[in-house]
Amino acid sequence: MTKQFSTVVLRSISTLVIVLVLSFFITRIAYRNPAAMLAPRNATQESIDAVARALRLDEPWYLQLWYYLFRGPDIQGAPMGLMHWPPALGFSFRKQAPVTDLILAKAPVTLSLALGALVIWMVIAVISGVVAARWQGRLIDHVLAFFAYVGLSVPTFLSGILISYFFFFQFSNHGISWFPSSGYVPLSEDPLQWARHLALPWATLAIAEIGIFQRMVRASMLDVLGHDYIRTARAKGVPERRIYFSHALKSALNPILTLGGLELATIMGGAIVTETIFGLDGVGRMAIAAALEADFPVVIGTTIFAASAFIITTLAVDLVAQWRDPANRN
Repeated sequence: MTKQFSTVVLRSISTLVIVLVLSFFITRIAYRNPAAMLAPRNATQESIDAVARALRLDEPWYLQLWYYLFRGPDIQGAPMGLMHWPPALGFSFRKQAPVTDLILAKAPVTLSLALGALVIWMVIAVISGVVAARWQGRLIDHVLAFFAYVGLSVPTFLSGILISYFFFFQFSNHGISWFPSSGYVPLSEDPLQWARHLALPWATLAIAEIGIFQRMVRASMLDVLGHDYIRTARAKGVPERRIYFSHALKSALNPILTLGGLELATIMGGAIVTETIFGLDGVGRMAIAAALEADFPVVIGTTIFAASAFIITTLAVDLVAQWRDPANRN
């Protein structure tokens, strides 16, 4: 167990280093002349050169990477690099603020969006997947498969627009103001308003995920239901509901949890379309705005944040899977 944990930690650190180097190198290729993009409009060549010198953009990319890691910008008179503690992710050229502070300000929005949607789609997918497996080939199985394929086929931008149109616009026309069209209220400020503002974004993300998870739960359940211990439980007279929800589902959960962790990590990297449709000021919107404005410290910072979220989530999923394995517990 200790050896496996050490291997996972080393793999995670190696992944972060590779992501950092690649993102740093790619931003240097994507932005051929970032000083010109950052300089004021109609700036002279001397002004552009001055911007490049001030931000060290005229140095080779590997020297800029070294500076990013071990020196960083001077904040409150002290150097702040990624290798300092606490780690700093650079300084935004456009926002004139530390990238770490910008990400930490946006992260609660993206985290609330991702976790809420995960709970909704997992609960619905698990229940409907078990029901589909229980009545395999029956009408309810075909109906659930139909809705799963529809959910998978509809793009997120379309489902988001439709949900906003019906549950905000049409409801508002009839005097029903249950769901706001945009905005975010922190959970600590007002839990009810927090849920109201996120209900439609949660539904948008959940619709896109329920289909694949529902089909996966169904397939895993059907695989487990063919095992000998399930037949033994039936021979002993164990009720069907207990066989499905206690015996079979427990064994079928590992691949579902793994996929759920991967999807959660992907959304943590930025559910850009959903955040844009519902006006959520999250990490995804900030990353896109930074990419369009050539604010590459923010682009690199959000990339490292997304990679860290992915690594932490997959590490947690691996540990849960190890803990759920009876061989490891014994």
